[in-house]
Amino acid sequence: MLLHELIRDTIMSKAHILAGTHGSETREVLSVNIMDSPDIVVFLRHGDLLLTNGYLLKDSPDRLIDVIRGMHEKGCAGLAIKTKRFSLVIPPAALEEADRLGFPILELSMIESTLGDIFRESIGVLLENKNQELHYALTIHKQFADLMMQGDGLTGIIDKLSSILGSPVLLLDAKCAPLAMSETLWSPELADVPERVSLALSQQSLPDASTSLCIPGIGDPRYRQLECLSIFTYREEGYLLAFPPAYPLQGPELLALEQAAHVIGLELTKRHAVKERSRRYKNDFFSDLIEGFVGTEQEAMYRGAKYGLKPERSAMLIVAREDAEQTARTSTNAERVSAERDRHYHILKQGFARLEAEFVMFAKNDMFGLLLFEGRGDWNEHALVGRLEEMVADIHRSEGLSYSLGIGSPFAAALDLGLSYKEAVRALQSGIGMNRRRFVSVYRSLDIGRLLRMLPYEELERFYHEAFKELLGKGDQEQNDILRTLRAYYDNHCNLIETAKALFVHRNTVVYRLDKAEKLLGRKLKDSQTAFGYRVAFAMEDVLRLDSFVRRS
Repeated sequence: MLLHELIRDTIMSKAHILAGTHGSETREVLSVNIMDSPDIVVFLRHGDLLLTNGYLLKDSPDRLIDVIRGMHEKGCAGLAIKTKRFSLVIPPAALEEADRLGFPILELSMIESTLGDIFRESIGVLLENKNQELHYALTIHKQFADLMMQGDGLTGIIDKLSSILGSPVLLLDAKCAPLAMSETLWSPELADVPERVSLALSQQSLPDASTSLCIPGIGDPRYRQLECLSIFTYREEGYLLAFPPAYPLQGPELLALEQAAHVIGLELTKRHAVKERSRRYKNDFFSDLIEGFVGTEQEAMYRGAKYGLKPERSAMLIVAREDAEQTARTSTNAERVSAERDRHYHILKQGFARLEAEFVMFAKNDMFGLLLFEGRGDWNEHALVGRLEEMVADIHRSEGLSYSLGIGSPFAAALDLGLSYKEAVRALQSGIGMNRRRFVSVYRSLDIGRLLRMLPYEELERFYHEAFKELLGKGDQEQNDILRTLRAYYDNHCNLIETAKALFVHRNTVVYRLDKAEKLLGRKLKDSQTAFGYRVAFAMEDVLRLDSFVRRS
């Protein structure tokens, strides 16, 4: 409670304020202390009201100025002294300094009660006030929570808070864009207030706690001063703003603002949970389709209808991956990493939206996939690549994110999506292998997959089995590991370090497996003819896997 309220409600009402009168109306009392040490200031905390009889200052009253300054720096509520007990004379310079700082000094000599009695009564009033605040906070929190449970959402909470405060209320997201506002702010004369507030706040760094701000650009002076409270869940979600008639916001009104912010945080968390579940279903579906766990075209159409998949509808698969210099994360906090990934997802989604084409976006491993559906007419690859390059550059310039894109071949059958995804990944890996950054790479000009699909299935199968006959059919895990390592080795241009990263194993493990492969195959893996043959065989593997799924369907 404020100091002047504590004085009013206790026996200190008989006290005289010697200096810093206006400070009694702004300084909050959180606790009361009694001086019993020359260096008591060291032990004081923010919001403390200090009671003293002046004994330790009677022989050196000039030290009082240092005490006042020290307490002011700590944010103490004030100093109450019984000067007549030991004939302490407060120097005029000390009173002037207290007036300058707005630091209240109270004279208690006219109160017959002891400092102990004053202390006990003051603490009792503070505790009673705190109990009332807690009860009010619980009551108002329940009202807001009931609105959320009833499905009124953010608008209902905002309107309820506005009626409690008797002032307009505005909710902004983390980028200071309006999320919800009270009915008052929808009126034509106040239509520019949300936009001006949003612009002003986006240009400054806001503290985590409640803070009072002034926005001078607003025409109506009633809405230039506002109270701002940050909203957090497991990440920063936005800001809750109120335009109170009494400035700054205090007491029950501030409590209502804080409780509304808590409930809004819960509502936003609920929304995130719903979105996350829906997004997880979508990611799982596309992952199943890519990995070949969707066996028939009919199943793909049934599960993918909600994502825009239709029979014989032409589409293109684009993959986006953050460039290497950006991927080193200092934070190991899973929630922060998830929040950062969500931020990247929304930034990329906004960028792709500027293509003005129908698309669906999903996440797989450390990459994002974009299924871009064809509009009217044929694909214009040159124009698409140009617009994607502009988008990548804009994202880096505006958001500081460095992403590169790989584009697979257009396809019409849903079961071809997996192959197109692998093509896009290979196009991306080709650019990464050349140490490029913020590039857009098209698969069609980089691989022979399209030519291989023209060959008979039996010929492809025969070539593949002849290439790896020493490794196939063994049935043990080691042989499978060697095949995976050999493929990753060639996919990463025979770079041992990149191969180890791709497989999430140690470099020595890669060396061991490659040595074993050379012994089993009886060939030098770095020989150009051998390497070419195995790369062709691995390219056939994708075609064979896709054809087997098509045949089963």
